[in-house]
Amino acid sequence: MVKTPYTLKIILPVIGWGFLCSFFSYTLVLTVGVLGSAPAWNFFLLGTPLCLFVLALFFFLRYGLGVFYGKEVGVINGNVSNNRKLNPGLSREEIKETLRALVSLCRNVYLFSFASGLLAVAFVTLGISLLGGDWPVFLLVLISGLTGLFFFVPFSLFFSQQVVFPLIKESRELLCKKGESAEDIVLSSIKSKFFFLFLFPFFAVLVVMVCVYPIDYKTIVLALIGLAMALIIGRVLYVYIYRSFSEIDKFSRAWDKEEKSVFVVGSLDKEFVDLGNNFSKLSEELYLLKKDSEESKKELQKRVAELEKFFNLTVERELKMVELKKKLKECSKKQPSKTD
Repeated sequence: MVKTPYTLKIILPVIGWGFLCSFFSYTLVLTVGVLGSAPAWNFFLLGTPLCLFVLALFFFLRYGLGVFYGKEVGVINGNVSNNRKLNPGLSREEIKETLRALVSLCRNVYLFSFASGLLAVAFVTLGISLLGGDWPVFLLVLISGLTGLFFFVPFSLFFSQQVVFPLIKESRELLCKKGESAEDIVLSSIKSKFFFLFLFPFFAVLVVMVCVYPIDYKTIVLALIGLAMALIIGRVLYVYIYRSFSEIDKFSRAWDKEEKSVFVVGSLDKEFVDLGNNFSKLSEELYLLKKDSEESKKELQKRVAELEKFFNLTVERELKMVELKKKLKECSKKQPSKTD
């Protein structure tokens, strides 16, 4: 059975989504249909697909097959089987190396998606401006390209991390069983992912403004008002969700193992409330277990003390018996016999 490189299961969907986002931006520009001179129009029609094809090919070779200094790709494809699990028998260092490679791959796919998207947008917009496109055309292509880039970059990050999720979990479980931690691996924060939530309304407004081009000031004012409202809602939602996660983190850090703790959240969501109840039950069980353990320890110490006392009495009695037998033997030797 031919082994399929595991990294292709990440890269191919990302490339496919990238083409879809590019097609969206491409079609958005064609919808307006005003690019100035014929050279600018021809450059956009032919140069854009060519640039995207070259970047996609490099993306495929670098992160899909491990060409061009793809050390982490080689580690992953060598240590992961076709059934998306780690190969059995890996050593502690090999598991840790695989975990680092998975984290590095997700980060590099995200960074390359962002860099390659910016490069494509810069290449097309610069070419159009040099071939006779005016400023409205330049802004139209730039906005369309950045919109497609924004839809592409979060997907590359979230999808790659979603795919490697089971492998990350398996690696950590194996390391824990081997008595090894993975705390030295640099991780991202969920806080940074929420910022994409704020940008979605912004690019949605840009798409609408491009579609109704040319636009008047009333449309711009209404779009800005709607954008501000969407950003406020996004900010409120972000603070609400992040505060719930922060409460969980604070409780885990301040958890007093010596006392019975109760975890209470201010959230009205069932998932967070259930999580709080589970934490409280776990705290109570640990407290009762510790209490029973202390009582058992005291009982054991009492039994040990009794055994030591019994042992000391027994040994002392045996020593006295030995001493007494010794004295009796000496007395029997000193006693004169009947023949004398």
